[in-house]
Amino acid sequence: MEASVKFINKIVAALIEAWGEVKVQKARVILSLVGVTAAVAAMSTVMALGDLLEQSNREMSEAWEGREVTLHISAYKTDNSGTMAGGDAYDMGQCVGPGCMSVSSDSDSDSSSAGGTAGDVETEAQELGSIPDPLGNAMLQVADRFKITHWSRVANLWELPGYQFREFNELTNSGTVNGVPVDDGMADGGWASPQFSAVDTDYATLFRLDVQEGRWLRPGDVNQRLTPVVLNSVMWEQLGSPNIDRSPMILHLDGDSPQQLRVVGVVKAQDPWTSIIYMPYDSWQLMQPAGANEDTASNEMMVWVGPDQADEARDILPAALSSVLGDGWQAEAYGGEMWGSEGDQMATVRLIIMVIGGIVIFLGALGLLNVAIVTVRQRIREIGIRRAVGASAKRVFFSVFMESVVATFVAGVIGVGIAILIMRVLPLESMDILLQDVPAFPMSAALAGVGIATGVGALCGIIPAVAAVRVKPIDAIRY
Repeated sequence: MEASVKFINKIVAALIEAWGEVKVQKARVILSLVGVTAAVAAMSTVMALGDLLEQSNREMSEAWEGREVTLHISAYKTDNSGTMAGGDAYDMGQCVGPGCMSVSSDSDSDSSSAGGTAGDVETEAQELGSIPDPLGNAMLQVADRFKITHWSRVANLWELPGYQFREFNELTNSGTVNGVPVDDGMADGGWASPQFSAVDTDYATLFRLDVQEGRWLRPGDVNQRLTPVVLNSVMWEQLGSPNIDRSPMILHLDGDSPQQLRVVGVVKAQDPWTSIIYMPYDSWQLMQPAGANEDTASNEMMVWVGPDQADEARDILPAALSSVLGDGWQAEAYGGEMWGSEGDQMATVRLIIMVIGGIVIFLGALGLLNVAIVTVRQRIREIGIRRAVGASAKRVFFSVFMESVVATFVAGVIGVGIAILIMRVLPLESMDILLQDVPAFPMSAALAGVGIATGVGALCGIIPAVAAVRVKPIDAIRY
């Protein structure tokens, strides 16, 4: 314990002494470290911009393909002999998805109530006047059994079977919505026919949907008298950009069983051309008229899994879905393969930036090396006297060595501070760096800037420290 305290005291004393000498030579040190500070600021800024650009590209990719790693799981009939199984033919006691929980054996007890033959489901559906959804129900069972935390069923439709979208028909025929003229600036190429997407609530998380007005869909929105829907910004602008917070907006689907949709939110569009109306998946299943064609929608299950689980989930989830659906069904998974190569490329670019920045900082530190050598020559008498009164060679070496380390460390901290200020004032949007989650200044860029500056200072401090150790007390007194 006593030895460690003495060692710490020596370190602290050397640092205080080095800082004191830096302050004595502050004019020369400041001038010599201008280049180091500028190099650290430039390197840290470029590295931070690289991290922000990587995140921006990642968010854009996630807006199109889903978060890392999002698997798309679909199923299709291979023959007409399929039965809806309870899932007992496949072991589902596994956990898939970020933050998921292990599945208990009790989950198998729920399968019999959720299952049944496809014929029974179709008969019941005909009596209720709705289309059966064995695929959606099977996806729900798989998600429940695996305790998947982030997933969504998705059905994309370019038209709703049995319905006519009243407001869009009025828009294309007269350029008005509910009798109110709409700016025809978007009509040069014609208004885009809307896509209807029936999704579950986690769809917004999977695709980073940015809510600009109102709110996103909620679990309680299913089976409402007025079905809540969310528009993307393209569809919202086509309808005249109404203020949905001030006055409710109702859309109408005309048909044998007319439906009313209540707009509860607006999300930012992924592109400026596609107009989308999002509705709860289960609400669409309840809305479908009897006899509608099941092939009008491309139904799939999207699951956000961790990178370490991706390969395993690609095998397990399709097999589990096929097991629940029964004989005559085939499921497959795709997606989530693009992330590894992008990460490797950015790591290579970051390494190149650090190497170039280290070289620039070293060139800037040469001025400090020159100042340190001149300072040692001017302090020969002082160093000799210290040696004569008992200062060890190690103590002299360490004190002179630490002067360069302390100076470059301070320069690195100042450079990182300048980089942080630059990042705060940079117009990122004008540089096409669009971020939904704006992060703090990357810690990796700060540590790299300070670390490289301090390392270069250590290298530059060795030469003057060795020169100080070689000073003989007798020669110093004669100096």
